[in-house]
Amino acid sequence: MSKYSIAKQCIADALAAASEENINDSDALEALIISAIAQITNTAGAKRTAEIIDYELRNISGALDKDFLRAR
Repeated sequence: MSKYSIAKQCIADALAAASEENINDSDALEALIISAIAQITNTAGAKRTAEIIDYELRNISGALDKDFLRAR
């Protein structure tokens, strides 16, 4: 199982749990992003976290086929 498969399953589980608590998907995903940023900052450092976020935001339009790359 790839790291992206694990992450996708965690997201699906979080959304299912949020639904049971009547929390909308957008709010649950926001909380997940904020929690993930805090955790990765603790493990990878602030500079690497900023690089990751910057890269993802620059490619938010979907111009890069990341699903293909992440499926490996």
